[in-house]
Amino acid sequence: MKPQLTLQTPLELPHKEISDYLKKLWISEDKDNSGANTFTLMVWQPAWLEQCLVQKGLTNGPITGNLTPEVIEVAKKFILDEGLPFTTSLNSEELINLLKKNLPNKDFEDFRGQFFESSISTLNPRRLITLAPTLDNSSGIKTFVSAYCPLSDSTAMQPICGDLVVIRGDSTSIRQKGLKIIDELYIDELPSWLWWNGSLDESPEIFEYFTNHGSRLIIDTSLGSPNKCLKVLNQLKKSKKAINDLNWVRLKNWRESLAMIFDPPSRRTILDHITDIDIDIAGDHILQALFLISWISDKLCWSFIRAEKNKESIKIEFQRVNGEKISTSINPLSLGNPSIHLGQVIGLRLISKVSDVQKNNTCIILGCESVECMRLEAGGMANMELIEQVVPNSFSSSEYDVSKLLASSRGNTSPLFENAIKIALQIFNGFNN
Repeated sequence: MKPQLTLQTPLELPHKEISDYLKKLWISEDKDNSGANTFTLMVWQPAWLEQCLVQKGLTNGPITGNLTPEVIEVAKKFILDEGLPFTTSLNSEELINLLKKNLPNKDFEDFRGQFFESSISTLNPRRLITLAPTLDNSSGIKTFVSAYCPLSDSTAMQPICGDLVVIRGDSTSIRQKGLKIIDELYIDELPSWLWWNGSLDESPEIFEYFTNHGSRLIIDTSLGSPNKCLKVLNQLKKSKKAINDLNWVRLKNWRESLAMIFDPPSRRTILDHITDIDIDIAGDHILQALFLISWISDKLCWSFIRAEKNKESIKIEFQRVNGEKISTSINPLSLGNPSIHLGQVIGLRLISKVSDVQKNNTCIILGCESVECMRLEAGGMANMELIEQVVPNSFSSSEYDVSKLLASSRGNTSPLFENAIKIALQIFNGFNN
């Protein structure tokens, strides 16, 4: 990881002076360096979990906005100690609301937006603006400015620098005043990105501001209710906004592992005789599983027929071009360890029947660990030809995943993801009507 050199201590300025200050910054710092000619990244970074844990004295702080191992460990212990369901996500509304009860109103250091992970800084963003809403609903707007340079391994290379702006205050103040500040900070000739690093259920007016201003969007549909997340995806899709979803990004290993199984030509016929698919998920947030089923059905040209939701699972029926039916199900499981990202896929079983003789049929099992593979073998599946594969867990941070999206410069929605959204909406509407 390359270090980041901060050219100055973050300077608190009245928000009316920020725009003029930034125009003068590079001339005063280095007449040969006018800043990177790259992109603007705006980050909505509430960090409610970290703020609550620091306020309660469960972690030491300062607030950074990063989901550190300490924050994860303390939050999981709190969930178990309070007797919350094991399916409780670290970012769930239930957990945050419980932590907010009886919070002492004390001051703490807040470094959100002042430092950021090297995987992002080495992309040399020209301007990074952090919206840092506070737990205190009566705090006004405070704004901070600084400059940074990621240090290069080569002494011959001139560091490409950028500036940091932090807008801190309660959500109402950010909506009423902070967005006007951002209006003045856009660099029209450069592309702008918004990373909405929070629930899609919160602060809809602020989120809508960015969607109306043409920013390329990075969201995470594991944060927020499935209903709200799909509504947002549908609205963005209709308005032809560029959508990048970290919940979809985290499916990459599953999609690649499944595709690799069918690389040998001898296995292609299996795809024409699939009869059943079961997907196990951690917790009850179904969107990632919906995306996976939708991607499979899109690649194999299946038509959605119906969906039904019961207490234990969601049953979804598709139809092939030849009229044959395919039964799929999403099975929420309660694990003994609270999840960072609720609803993550942990296992998939695919059955292909070419005859009435069991041994001539195929069962394909993917699991994130061997225990999950064994669970999916139950029910006589071992009598078929069995193909098993353990899918590697993705432990990359959200910051790293965001940096990959920024590096790809994807200014439009992935066609695969766009098709998956369309089918996922059909399925969701099917069992909610």
